[in-house]
Parts: sequence; C-alpha cells; structure tokens
Amino acid sequence: MVCINETATQACGWVQLNAGHPISAVFTMFDSAWSGWLVAILFIVYQFMLLLKTRNLTISWVTGIFFVSLYATSVFVKAISVQIIFILLAFELAGILYLLVWKN
Repeated sequence: MVCINETATQACGWVQLNAGHPISAVFTMFDSAWSGWLVAILFIVYQFMLLLKTRNLTISWVTGIFFVSLYATSVFVKAISVQIIFILLAFELAGILYLLVWKN
C-alpha cells in the first residue's frame, strides 16, 4: 500500500483520517511502514505466542484456519503472504498428524 500525498505536513493515512476513516488510516500507516507485510507478521507472532502458551498444535491450527479464511477474502490481501501462512499451517498440520499417528 502506497502513501497518497505524502508531504512534510501529511503522513501516511492522513487522507483517510480526514475522510473520517480512522481504522483505515491506522492500517495504512502501519501497513506502509511494514511494506504490506503487517498482517502476515502479526499472524506469525500470534501463532508463535499461542504455541508457546498452550503447547497445543490443534488449537493453533484451527485458529490459523479461521484467520486465513477471513484474511484471504479481505481487501488487505498480499498474495505471497497467504502462501506463507498456508505453508506455516501445513507444517502445523504435519505436526498434528505426526503426533496422532506415531506418538500414541
């Protein structure tokens, strides 16, 4: 996402803020700072923290599926980030299947 009318007096998201869209303004500001990777980075941090706290791959995988289904249908999608999220979920599913089959 590119900042529109970025000058010395206007920052990223200023146009959306003046239009009365504060959530869009905040998202534009943070997303432009992270070069469009904000949602993917937040997802990876969320999954890592959930795994650390619960030590349960199934809960992490199910919440990841919920997240990616909502994220993939939104307007904030960056195509490569969906692929990275699916790769992470595939590793989690592989871990779940390993625990079910070989670690009875």
